[in-house]
Amino acid sequence: MKKLKSKNRLLIKRIILSLVIIVVVIVSLFPIYWLMLTSIQPKTELMTSPPNFVSKAPTAKNWQFAFSNTLPYFFNSLVIATVATLAAIVLGAMSGYAFARYKVGGNALLFWILSLKFFPPVVAIVPYFLMMQALHIIDTRTAVIIPHLIITVPFAVWMIKGFIQEVPRELEESAMIDGATQLGVIRMITLPLIAPGLVVTALFCFIWSWNDFMFALILTRNHAITIPVAIAGMREAHGLMWGEVSATSALGTFPIIILAVILQKYLVRGLSLGSIK
Repeated sequence: MKKLKSKNRLLIKRIILSLVIIVVVIVSLFPIYWLMLTSIQPKTELMTSPPNFVSKAPTAKNWQFAFSNTLPYFFNSLVIATVATLAAIVLGAMSGYAFARYKVGGNALLFWILSLKFFPPVVAIVPYFLMMQALHIIDTRTAVIIPHLIITVPFAVWMIKGFIQEVPRELEESAMIDGATQLGVIRMITLPLIAPGLVVTALFCFIWSWNDFMFALILTRNHAITIPVAIAGMREAHGLMWGEVSATSALGTFPIIILAVILQKYLVRGLSLGSIK
């Protein structure tokens, strides 16, 4: 009887846990479903009350608008986010190694670099605008990439430093005894071992740069507009162009989702790197 009762309790716990997981998944995925639904609904269905949870007459016009009018903005976001991420990883790897192995500047310098990440971007936007205006690069991708580095580089330095500290110094010393140079040790030993951590850091930097709105809004006009700025500008006489906004927003989420799916195994390893000694 006791065994039967314990089995029943275990079964009830599993059922409750499964129901909770299902509810959490539904709540988490519903905004994505609603976004996709709105992107294929005609205007006659968008403002109905109560709302329609299934489109009766789906249309592809909103997606046609997104592909025909926003691809240049999509490409701008892709270039800006990619360059900012690559620059952050390169600078972060070099600086992170110096901080992890040689204690350059002590803890004070490292903390100061990290504090730049918490620096309110709105405080720096006016100096950045004046600087870019003086350099005559307003409304260029370069003008947007440079401010992004103030956020992505400190984050990359801090993350990569922690990953490098988890690599035993003895491995590097053994390689140097065998004749490897310092750069060779970094290239062949350290960086391959922290590759999952580099992937995690790069993905977070890419997401932040991709989603940035304020810098792109202030520092662009026509040619270097990014997806977030383009979405905010989709208005008509009666308000937002909800169908077009939804289709463009869905298009803008695809790179992040694709990267997360492709790099999933590296993300799990990278997030758990150093958690098990």
